[in-house]
Amino acid sequence: MPTIRNLEGQFHAQISMLWQPLNDEPAVAYHADRPVKTASIIKLPILIHAALLVESGQLSWDQRLPLSGMRSPGMGILKVLDDGLQPTVRDVAVLMTVISDNTATNMLIDLLGIDQINQRIQALGMHHTRLNRKVFAPNTEECLPWGLGVTTARDVVHVLTAIANGQIGNTATSRFLQETLAKQQDRVGFPRGLPAGWSYAGKTGSDDDLRNDCAIVTSPDGRRYVCACFVQDMSEQPSTVDHPGLQALGQVMQIMIS
Repeated sequence: MPTIRNLEGQFHAQISMLWQPLNDEPAVAYHADRPVKTASIIKLPILIHAALLVESGQLSWDQRLPLSGMRSPGMGILKVLDDGLQPTVRDVAVLMTVISDNTATNMLIDLLGIDQINQRIQALGMHHTRLNRKVFAPNTEECLPWGLGVTTARDVVHVLTAIANGQIGNTATSRFLQETLAKQQDRVGFPRGLPAGWSYAGKTGSDDDLRNDCAIVTSPDGRRYVCACFVQDMSEQPSTVDHPGLQALGQVMQIMIS
């Protein structure tokens, strides 16, 4: 069985990873505190922020947001739909998460505000995490070298563990977060390394030179684990289901559950 260090050499990548069992087994860390590019992993705390605002009564899942103006390139379905559609806040939050819809993400960022999202990120204990800008907005000096956002594997595992343990918000909020992550449609990273019978609930992120995944995974006998892995600094590759970064994510998962 290869090691994470072996995988870095095999895939010519920099890997940062934390595997956290939700029982008495020891955690496994590999550069878990190294700052990394979030790509779409940053959408996880945006989802949490929206859910907690709904819980506190400052926002309604039923509020409708008109689809108009600039569409965001990359992942998503809203970019190809006509003006006049009015998805709910819940609709855009789910689209942002389960298919990583970039237009939905920017609609939420416009609604919630970057500064307010970052305040929530800090309140969640993600002290090395920051949303820098809207998706596909130009980079400023402050954004570089991270682009959309910066985080660490430890920060992401921290907040996913809280979700898994029902420690974010009330029962309804906790259920919403867990159920939304379980509906993730992008299952070509960690899930490719999971045997039959294991379940996955997570959020992915990608760019030309990286692939990220973070998830709550559950074994057939009910043991639960939280993992975040960032495969970065690769040479740019075509975006296919066999991207080397995705293969690396699958092999990381195989190493962890072996």
